[in-house]
Amino acid sequence: MKSTKDVIAELTRAARDVHMLTEGEKLRLVSRAYVTIKEGWELLGQPDRIVESAETMDVIRAGGMPVHLYDDEMRAILQEAVKVIKQIEAAMEAKNAPAPASGEDTSQES
Repeated sequence: MKSTKDVIAELTRAARDVHMLTEGEKLRLVSRAYVTIKEGWELLGQPDRIVESAETMDVIRAGGMPVHLYDDEMRAILQEAVKVIKQIEAAMEAKNAPAPASGEDTSQES
């Protein structure tokens, strides 16, 4: 599995250059976005989030559409997927961050 940073970079590039993608490449990218999102929510222990997110549902619907997607539709779907993957990435980082020691002051004083 590619890292989320790699997938974000790939989807961001594709959204920028969507006019150069073939229909097969568009479908492959939508599939990759879906799998990354699905696996991310599962790793976080929140598999139900996949159907609770409007952005994710757009990705799912795009994957089930006939292969042709207009460039502006595809760009929007890829950008939505990037948004969700970034949310997942932030949640994973927060989950894996060490908790402050008990009694440790986490406020920042000047």
